[in-house]
Amino acid sequence: MRSLKVSGTLLALARSRPRVLGIAGLAYALALLSLSVGPLAGAALSAVAMAALGGALYLHTAARTPIAGAPRLGGRTQAARRRYERLALASVAALYLALVGGALVTEGGALWACTSWPLCTPRDELAWLALAHRGLAGLATLLVVALGALTWRRRPDPALRRAFAWAVGLLLLQNGIGFVQVLAAQSSDGLPTDMARLAHLAVGMVAWGALVVAATLGVRLPWPIADSSLKIEDSLLTFGAANMRSSILNLQAPTSSQGASDTILLSGRPSLLKDYISLTKPGVISLLILTTITAMYITPAGAPDLGLVLWTALGGWLMASGSHALNCYFDRDIDVNMGRTSRRPIPSGRIPAWHAAALGTALGTLAFAQLWLTVNLAAALLALAGLVYYVFVYTLWLKRTSPNNIVIGGGAGAFPPLVGWAAVTGGVTPAALLLWLIIFYWTPPHFWALALIRQKDYARAGVPMLPVVAGDGETRKQIVLYSIQMLALTVLPTPFGMLGLPYLAMALALGALFLYYALRLWRQGTTASAWGLYKYSLLYLALLFVAMVVDRALHT
Repeated sequence: MRSLKVSGTLLALARSRPRVLGIAGLAYALALLSLSVGPLAGAALSAVAMAALGGALYLHTAARTPIAGAPRLGGRTQAARRRYERLALASVAALYLALVGGALVTEGGALWACTSWPLCTPRDELAWLALAHRGLAGLATLLVVALGALTWRRRPDPALRRAFAWAVGLLLLQNGIGFVQVLAAQSSDGLPTDMARLAHLAVGMVAWGALVVAATLGVRLPWPIADSSLKIEDSLLTFGAANMRSSILNLQAPTSSQGASDTILLSGRPSLLKDYISLTKPGVISLLILTTITAMYITPAGAPDLGLVLWTALGGWLMASGSHALNCYFDRDIDVNMGRTSRRPIPSGRIPAWHAAALGTALGTLAFAQLWLTVNLAAALLALAGLVYYVFVYTLWLKRTSPNNIVIGGGAGAFPPLVGWAAVTGGVTPAALLLWLIIFYWTPPHFWALALIRQKDYARAGVPMLPVVAGDGETRKQIVLYSIQMLALTVLPTPFGMLGLPYLAMALALGALFLYYALRLWRQGTTASAWGLYKYSLLYLALLFVAMVVDRALHT
């Protein structure tokens, strides 16, 4: 049998392998029994139960899915298959250890020693045990999600994809129940906590079984043939030598419609997953999150709790992703006329435009709710204000109508420090607004350097960027002027008492190098000098905010 339809796995087990179903029932009985014995004995019983269930499901799935005759695979495909098998083994092992560790946490009472989420301040061995379990659970979840994504990208078998959809979905559900379990433990109400513990155990066992079935299928089912030489030979036999050259060209040279987000998979199809991720512009978000987190560590309130930092970073990432997806939707008419952006998923026709609008709206809504519930309302409102500023003020209005689009619109990228500051203090102070101003004045020289390089694209799309409207010379002059104003702002945290002399020394050194790149661009006006300023400006902002945290650490 070529594949096992996983949605009917339990029914198939009941009909064809009653003993396997009996082993599964015995495993669950052992797991329930583990709740009534000592911690070590309970963990041992859970380990035996999980091993028995996994072994039974593996043997049954392997018996019904014999390894077919291996097709002729190329070297790269063989290497990809080996990596897949290693990832499958690591995922199964990590989830097994996480579940056994969870049993030890439950039996030892460690749940009540760590009642904050996702992290807590460990005060005894039980709290450390709870943290170790959460770390293992997080690692297992990441590995299983990565394996599921890799399966969806490279394995076309629909049954295999369904198997991993079940495994990933059940594991995420178990993580959610774990979160509810912690909330129930905070309330000290016995009944909801016991119910959550039982549900956590039951869903964990089902998720474990689903992963074993999915991983077994992934290892045993035939790997798709992706060796380009076979495709070339088929082309030669079918179309003759005259068509072989065009087949090779189509195989090796991507067309102009393929963008940087495209991944030509082993099956020869583009990766929709990466296309959807590219709508959120993940490369841009990293710097936004860095400024958010560093701002949290320099407030008068002192170093924040790590859990608060993680929740704030997650909300900031979701909100920024949503705003970028909406930007891709509203800019689709511009992107199609620009060489740099015409290869994006929407202009190239790989994704319908409304998908970006739906994705952006969903991510923005989720981000606001998550920040409100896990951080505070001020942070949620500021993050939402950043989205509104970026999408409506910059994207829909200024970008299309004014050469000052970057000057005024740059305020959108300056909201992350305000979000981080408000997450810790509950509001915004003049010190936080100074951080906003630094990024506000950093944005024009940073982006105008790129606009000088891409000005033909902007002219073709009808976007009135400063180089298109005022020319290269005026743009280079404005870059120098805004750089000087930015540098003046970066030294103010020291005289205002926010930061000390170590920060001032680092800010002056970093700023001097920034001004050097700006002056070099002003004098030379070459593409190389523009690229130099653009790349350094990214590093500069990151190092400047890190310098703030270093200064604060030296004074505590």
